[in-house]
Amino acid sequence: MGQCPSAPRRRKPPPPPPSPSPTHPSPVPPQAPQHLLASLAEAAGEDHTADLPEELLALVFGLLGSGDRKRCSLVCRRWLAAEAASRLRLALDARAPLLADSALPRLLARFPAVSKLALKCDRRSESVGDPALALVADRLGPCLRRLKLRSLRAVTDDGVVGLAAAATNLRKLSVGSCTFGAKGIEAVLRSCLQLEELSIKRLRGLADSEPIAASGPRLQSLSLKELYNGQCFSCLITQSPNLKTLKIIRCSGDWDLVLQDVPRDSLLSELHLEKLQVSDRGVSALFGLEVLYLAKAPEVTDVGLAALAAKSPRLRKLHVDGWKANRIGDRGLAAVAQKCASLQELVLIGVNLTYSSLELIAANCPTLERLALCGSDTFGDAEISCVAAKCAALRKLCIKACPVSDAGMDKLAEGCPRLVKVKVKKCRRVTSECAERLRASRNGALAVNFDTPGGGGELQDARSIDESGVLDNAGSDVPPEDLDDRIGPDLSSGSSGRPSRWKARMGALMPRSLSVSIFRRQPRGASYTSHES
Repeated sequence: MGQCPSAPRRRKPPPPPPSPSPTHPSPVPPQAPQHLLASLAEAAGEDHTADLPEELLALVFGLLGSGDRKRCSLVCRRWLAAEAASRLRLALDARAPLLADSALPRLLARFPAVSKLALKCDRRSESVGDPALALVADRLGPCLRRLKLRSLRAVTDDGVVGLAAAATNLRKLSVGSCTFGAKGIEAVLRSCLQLEELSIKRLRGLADSEPIAASGPRLQSLSLKELYNGQCFSCLITQSPNLKTLKIIRCSGDWDLVLQDVPRDSLLSELHLEKLQVSDRGVSALFGLEVLYLAKAPEVTDVGLAALAAKSPRLRKLHVDGWKANRIGDRGLAAVAQKCASLQELVLIGVNLTYSSLELIAANCPTLERLALCGSDTFGDAEISCVAAKCAALRKLCIKACPVSDAGMDKLAEGCPRLVKVKVKKCRRVTSECAERLRASRNGALAVNFDTPGGGGELQDARSIDESGVLDNAGSDVPPEDLDDRIGPDLSSGSSGRPSRWKARMGALMPRSLSVSIFRRQPRGASYTSHES
């Protein structure tokens, strides 16, 4: 009553933007002279690398990764030429369109200084053939130092012979899943006298091959994997005077005769044998080994290991995967302890050792720094107490799936003064409280890697390899991986490198089958591309 309508409110206009402070003037005021703008534009577009010599620019490119090199080559024509002239590595997708589209000739013409070449093809695709190797021989032959051929099923012996005749300075050759045979490999050995490393895997043309009557005068490393009739390389093994590293992995046939023919004065110091038909006769014939990887060779017993130890007093690394066969145990390890005082690294998988042999190893091997025991049914509290009390030089220790308990592990807090890392995996009698006590015992100086039984490791499928890549856990306990940086196996981390806690959380949020399929999914294929590295 008697009230007048209220007048509408008027909004205040927004305040004007603050004027630039006189103490912080803009770099280029709107009223800047034209000559100042021109000088700024000229400085911004100046090429500061114009005065660099080509050699220095190539050295800078050599410090970059493949992706950065590609991006730098798009900056200007000078950088494009410098990057192409300084590229030493080249990896190409060697499917048939690489040659049909004339891409290979252009790539080889663009990168004339390449000395390390990789030709890789998908196993389900048609690869390039002999004409591609002829182009490589013509453009890169004398400069080629390293060559990798993968799944080139259209390449024949004739193509390899032509390439070998041109690449006389080749030092490293790696062949995998190809179909040519012994004739091509023999041509490489006869033409490439500088060859130092040779790796042959799944070479399909060896079935009916005669023995290769050629040796490598400078060959230092030979790797034979998954070969049928791999004994055709026996002459190469026994008559290469500088051979130091030999790997024979999952190759069929009897290898005792080949190992028995290795000369006593041979320089062979590192031997990898995995899933082979080899017995005590072959192993006991070897002399002077320093590194031995023996995996899943059930015919090798304590007798063979003891004979080898007697002839190899400088043995410093010993990896044995006993495959739960109980053919290697205290007797063989006691012989190693008595004869090999320089032992630094000992890895035992599926080997049942006891206090008696372990005490000898601790007493006679004062330089033992790395010890890993996996799947040993007899390694318990008494054995771990022996390690704690007598292995004074031990730095890294891995225990997996062994019947140790807190009572034995607590002894490590007082012993092993140089111990820096401990890994405990799948030992159900060891609790997290014990792990915490070990961490606190050295004021944080001791790294303890402990997994809770039934925890995050359940999602993994027990696949792990050691530093050599030889032991692959085909049916036995997981071997330790990279003992120089990690102690023993780590099933809580897979190929993706994600921690176990992350996978455990993911497993709790989704069904097991779905989570495992996500972690193991592999790409089915990729479109044709040319990869440069």
